[in-house]
Amino acid sequence: MKLDQEFYRLVSQEFGNITSNLIWQNESGEYEAFGRYRIVANRPGYRVFCSATEVGIFSSTRTALSWCIADKNQAYNLARDLKETDVKLSSLTVDINSRATIGDRSSNLELREIIATKLESKIIQKKQLENRLSKCVNWAKYIQQRGFNNETARTSRNQPNKAGR
Repeated sequence: MKLDQEFYRLVSQEFGNITSNLIWQNESGEYEAFGRYRIVANRPGYRVFCSATEVGIFSSTRTALSWCIADKNQAYNLARDLKETDVKLSSLTVDINSRATIGDRSSNLELREIIATKLESKIIQKKQLENRLSKCVNWAKYIQQRGFNNETARTSRNQPNKAGR
């Protein structure tokens, strides 16, 4: 803990108060993001804490950090979508794996065929959820990049283009 405090002190001395834009891994292996969020590795996933309050469990650090970015930038709909999609995807993955295991262990060929047929729609649904989660993560990346440098902001149409002169 002393090393973390020393790190914050050195960073704040050298660069001013940029801790609100910092994402780093501390000596205990936890990720600290933006001075408010903590991402802790847990057996079923990654727990996210905002201050001292637990927000939820996510399946990957990528999704957990994307949620932190969305919440920090007040994109609450995106944060909600990230969390809901990740929970649905996790439960669907567990469901598919358990049903596939039951089918593989069964000696009845008819039961195997029935399980395989029922799993097809769930596998398609899983792929759709993965695509949706990927889009949400990419949107969070865009928001974070836009926050660092405002190069993606649109210029006003009222200003004349000086480069063409």
